[in-house]
Amino acid sequence: MSFQPHFSVVICNYNYAAFVGDAIRSALAQDYPADRVQVVVVDDGSTDQPDAVYAAFAGHPQVLVVRQPNRGQTAAFAAGVQACTGDYVCLLDSDDLFLPAKLARVADHIRTLGEAPDDLFLCHDLQVLDTSQDPPQVHGATWFTMVGIDQCPDCLTLDQPIRHFPFSIPCGLVFSRALVAACLDALPTWDFQRGADGILCPSAFLKTGRVHYLRERLGVYRIHGGNDFARLVDGRYEPRFNPHARAPKSLRHLEHWVDMLDLPPEHRARALDYLRRLEHHGRRLSASRGLREPPVSVIGLPGADGTAFTNAQASESLQSAAQVEFLVPADQATHELVQLAEGYRRAQGEYLVFLPAGDRLDRTFVERHLFLRQHGPLVAVSCSDVRLTSSAGSLISADVYRNSGAWKQAMQQIPPLATRLQDWVAPPRSACLFRRTAFLDRLLANPQALDPSLQQAGFWLVFQLALHTGGAVRFLETLGSVRLPDGAAASYGYLSAPSDPSAGLAPVPVGRAARWLAHWIATEGDLFRQWLPAAWHARFAPWIAAQQEDPAG
Repeated sequence: MSFQPHFSVVICNYNYAAFVGDAIRSALAQDYPADRVQVVVVDDGSTDQPDAVYAAFAGHPQVLVVRQPNRGQTAAFAAGVQACTGDYVCLLDSDDLFLPAKLARVADHIRTLGEAPDDLFLCHDLQVLDTSQDPPQVHGATWFTMVGIDQCPDCLTLDQPIRHFPFSIPCGLVFSRALVAACLDALPTWDFQRGADGILCPSAFLKTGRVHYLRERLGVYRIHGGNDFARLVDGRYEPRFNPHARAPKSLRHLEHWVDMLDLPPEHRARALDYLRRLEHHGRRLSASRGLREPPVSVIGLPGADGTAFTNAQASESLQSAAQVEFLVPADQATHELVQLAEGYRRAQGEYLVFLPAGDRLDRTFVERHLFLRQHGPLVAVSCSDVRLTSSAGSLISADVYRNSGAWKQAMQQIPPLATRLQDWVAPPRSACLFRRTAFLDRLLANPQALDPSLQQAGFWLVFQLALHTGGAVRFLETLGSVRLPDGAAASYGYLSAPSDPSAGLAPVPVGRAARWLAHWIATEGDLFRQWLPAAWHARFAPWIAAQQEDPAG
């Protein structure tokens, strides 16, 4: 064999003393020169007395045991890679096995690829062994068959159709040492303590732009009944965990990872497009249930300083969600409520965003809001965090509400009638996604009929109506940029108060709004009785009385 690179095998062990000895022996029993194989075992604070197992390998020239307090699988692999000396790194969970031909066959395959030494990312197939039965049984399907890799080309690139997890688990992964070290160095291991392959593989894929497949079963994935992430049920592979729960922070890290990398512009564009498609794939509705993605309308408004909203600005804010339309109101109305109503009437979406000129929605704004709405509380309006920019486009502050301490929970639901009209619990307009309701339909059908002060308090009135009839939810995820008008102070007081298109703080006609609301609900009694329960009406009477006692407005 002319090509014999040096391999390091990193075995992560936590409380698998019954298995880890077999894993070590499988890494040592390779049909490959022993002086070209290093085995690094990282014990992640095991409490099931694995010392007797490790003692059997004490003094072995190929074996290094590293001990650390329990910090999780990802941190254990990171510690192991730091101790590696090989050209290539193979990962191995302590309850899995290598087959004897693994390293020789991997070396042969690497030689044929012509891959740059620092850029190799390879997955090979695995035998699935069900050891929960007596005697153990080899599953009819291999790992590649189970996850659909058998349908992929020999080299998967960022341009190919999205698949949920087109990679092997640790015992089927091979990396260049420089590649896996770079990926692990950038990972916040405390955020990804388990399921290291779930974040490590896409990180490597984004950096290299490709993953190679070796379609040979060179490892054994053991299902023994105590696996953290999977089991076999009636011969079918069944994950034990919900990947959607970790998806938001995984995508957030991967997007930061792409930003950190020194990639050519074309590669960076492909990587970001892959992330967009991956995010959309994870949130895609099941067609078998007869569901579809809801359309969303983004209604452009003049900026706080009167700046016009242009089509060019709209095109820069294109969303990753499938059905998003951008509208610009035909007329620049005197009062904000009339302006909002004109856009609302023209919009086709089930959900709406009011976007002032100069503000920007992140690419994921619509998808993140919809995901929260579909998997979180039922509310009429959702609010995300914002970053603050100057009129020249420079960053003033990131994560405004997270840093303020005013929003103290990662996600906070605000029920109807839980706050007073004078309490402003919303961020600026562009951070809110509204769902159409019969109440907003009726309010915005004829805004000119309202008192001019209520017309001028347009967004404030729209938000209060949505909040007190359907509730709101705030979540600490920054999904857009708000432009600060020239001359305005960068303060929480300014951002946390209703503002109007003239760049100043909007007057809050609390008393006038309360009197109008009481009269309007009495006039539209049939509508409110149709859509709001008796409990709401019982709470509304004392609530509105307290608002009317306020002298403001």
